[in-house]
Amino acid sequence: MADSQNFTGQDGTQSVSALGLRWAALRGMLNSPLITAEEQRPLRDELLRELSAIEQDFSDLPSRSTMEISAKLDIAKSALRERIHGGEAWLVDLIESIQSDLHSVAHKPASATTATTGRSPANLSRPQQQRSEETGSPSSTTSSTGSDTATSSAA
Repeated sequence: MADSQNFTGQDGTQSVSALGLRWAALRGMLNSPLITAEEQRPLRDELLRELSAIEQDFSDLPSRSTMEISAKLDIAKSALRERIHGGEAWLVDLIESIQSDLHSVAHKPASATTATTGRSPANLSRPQQQRSEETGSPSSTTSSTGSDTATSSAA
């Protein structure tokens, strides 16, 4: 099996998106009728070990967007469902509630942000542009939202 460390993000480090794709592929393989056959038991055991290692790797990776945070919550819910005992089903419900809260906070309209801060997001970037122009350095006013958008679409 390929080492999960080979799946890296664009900057050369492992990303939640890349690891999530690997996790989803392994889950798909494990659900295949070919893998559930008794003669494939050694392969299934290896896939289960790799899946477990990948699930643990998620805790070491920082999320770069709300999409990646949500993906990490999906991994936690899936792992919990498989290992849960009768009275602990509330843990999955709690994670689903947190995920729902995350989505609702992430999708609030821009006017809510403006009302809270008193300034629009456009006003927040102007001081950065002025500072770079004052110092005479080349303008590098590209915000990190571009990378967040790329990350969200990759996830």
